[in-house]
Amino acid sequence: MLSVLLVDDDKNIRQTLRVSLAQQGCEVEVAESAEEAKKALQSKNFDLVLTDFKMGGATGIDLVLSAKRLDSPPLTIVMTAFASFENAVTAIQAGAFDYLPKPFTNAQLVHALQKVKTVVVLKQENERLKKGGQRSDFFVGMTSPAMNRLQEFVGRVAPTDATVLLIGESGTGKSELARLIHARSSRAPQPLVVVNCATLTESLLESELFGHAKGAFTGAVQDHIGKLELANRGTVFIDEIGDLSVSAQIRLLRFLQERVIERVGSNKSVTVDARVIAATNRNLEEAVKEGTFREDLYFRLNVFECSLVPLRFRKDDLPVLIQKFLKEISASTQAKEVKRIPDSVMKILLDYSWPGNIRELRNTMERLIVLASDREIVADDLPQSILRGDAQKPMAGGSGSGVVKTLEQLEHEHIERVLAVESNQERAAAILGITTVTLWRKRKQYGLP
Repeated sequence: MLSVLLVDDDKNIRQTLRVSLAQQGCEVEVAESAEEAKKALQSKNFDLVLTDFKMGGATGIDLVLSAKRLDSPPLTIVMTAFASFENAVTAIQAGAFDYLPKPFTNAQLVHALQKVKTVVVLKQENERLKKGGQRSDFFVGMTSPAMNRLQEFVGRVAPTDATVLLIGESGTGKSELARLIHARSSRAPQPLVVVNCATLTESLLESELFGHAKGAFTGAVQDHIGKLELANRGTVFIDEIGDLSVSAQIRLLRFLQERVIERVGSNKSVTVDARVIAATNRNLEEAVKEGTFREDLYFRLNVFECSLVPLRFRKDDLPVLIQKFLKEISASTQAKEVKRIPDSVMKILLDYSWPGNIRELRNTMERLIVLASDREIVADDLPQSILRGDAQKPMAGGSGSGVVKTLEQLEHEHIERVLAVESNQERAAAILGITTVTLWRKRKQYGLP
């Protein structure tokens, strides 16, 4: 239920709108002037202020500006019989969420309320995540060189509005890093809106990201606001951006260049102030070469790039993550708290290469907590893949002590050995047979100094 403060100096309009708002399930209070409304805002939190533009005394714009200064500012919609483009611009520039020209239909009012409800839910979810620590503190306590560099990166980039591209294998914590960057930015009070390109079809993805107009396609019975528009003044996290269709890539490129979008099926441009954080587990440079990803979009996204190092290359962080997950999962499942992992089991966990990264580790911890609800954890509680050490099997025909390593592991070790004997980056790159730019990227990927 939305709590609405209705402000208008016309008694008949107040009565009519109060009934309409109540019919939509809103909890309504009324004020006859901006001055009266300001007093109401000091004594109660509202989700929405619906105010007239021109009233005796202070104007609706004055009220919008006052509402913005509150600790928990409501959304504001300005309505006026003096409809003009200039008034709309004035209202939006002052910080109004939307603008309704009088006279407006009940359908227009309902549509505006639907937009407000969507944003209010996002704000509430954002507050819940922040209060629950999910998870601006996720990386706290991790002291591997790669995590130290990540914290330095966040410290430099988070306070800006720059676009950020997060790259890394699935499960390395890209969504957690996006939350951390948003939480440490000036946009933190506004929503962090998430869209995952891998979970939607091409047509649905464009509608989800940019919105659509009524009648744009079969089933589009009303206008739909996209995630970018919902993230106005906040941040949008576009996960698995490598799966974005060519058509959606063109739309996103225009947004990054001009900060305007067009809903699917509409030619009306909408200005949106949203920061973009994108993530992918694909090699976008290769996708550009293959012609499946636009080069100009890649460069627009890659203002700041951060490569998240796989868990197998930062084993120092494993004990911290294990304790974090033990505490978190025990609390969320109301299971018996498991305070520590026996040394014999911990050794197996530390020796495993974790191809599924942090996600696989968390699932494993959940399994251990459930299985050991009334006893100590034992090795047999672990999944068979970990007990077998699937990614670390002995070489066939070898001495039995050898280990099959991935090409990535071999590359990591080889680069590390070369850098140990040659600190000059140009000469090290020449020895490795790669460019200095590639060496720089590989150092970031593997967490090398």
